[in-house]
Amino acid sequence: MNFPEEVSKNRVLFIVNPTSGSRPSRFRVNFLKKYLDADRYEYEVYTTTNAGNGFYIVKKRLEDFDGFIAVGGDGTVNEVFKAILGSNKWFSVIPNGSGNGLARTLGIPMNPEKAVKHLNSANIKRIDYGILNNQPFINVAGIGFDARVANKFKKSSRRGLQSYIKIALDEYRKFKSRKVKIFINGKKIKRRVLLASFANSSQFGNNAHIAPKARLNDGKLHIITFRKFHWLSFPFLAWLLFNRALDKSRLYKDYVVDKAVIRSKKKMDLHIDGEAA
Repeated sequence: MNFPEEVSKNRVLFIVNPTSGSRPSRFRVNFLKKYLDADRYEYEVYTTTNAGNGFYIVKKRLEDFDGFIAVGGDGTVNEVFKAILGSNKWFSVIPNGSGNGLARTLGIPMNPEKAVKHLNSANIKRIDYGILNNQPFINVAGIGFDARVANKFKKSSRRGLQSYIKIALDEYRKFKSRKVKIFINGKKIKRRVLLASFANSSQFGNNAHIAPKARLNDGKLHIITFRKFHWLSFPFLAWLLFNRALDKSRLYKDYVVDKAVIRSKKKMDLHIDGEAA
């Protein structure tokens, strides 16, 4: 009599950021026992204690697990993905942050219970990542206004989209455009910009699509530049942003590259996957 071979389980470590996000529907560790397929996974849970902690834990436990799952926002995702670079490990996301840009792009449910269930039928796929100032990013990085807002948002005690919008409106009045030079395949482009975003995926988070044509697996990076505008244009431009149509604005430029160099004489704020850097 022949018996079926035993299928080995995936060993996974959940990296939980307890301070991320502001949504009322928050992740709970008991969701794993309740919804995760015990025939497919065996797991441990680690709760981070400070920014950067997730990266070092994943590095330390890299050989103990097959996969690592970031439970938090895009900052937590960035820590986990950076730690597995160069290995044969995989990672996924349980979205529990303010924007959840990567999770939205990947089609992972925003509801944490449904996101756990999603793991039960998930498949492994290869996706791209970018490098800015020697720092890897997987979603969107940038300089200028969005980075200034990310810096202020990081210091704010209030989370969520409404808080982000309030900070953006407050900062916009004071923000001055910067001149940048972009070098692509030996060609120099000069522009005065409100921001320059480096997009591996299409959105910042909350379905705010800064690069509607960007794809996670096309081998290309989109450099988006945007010029400053009159504050009365805010509602219309916001509508374009949330409806995948910002590239229709005359203020918008999209450079599709394999690699490029961007320079500014004056210091500019920088963010990596939404986290001030």
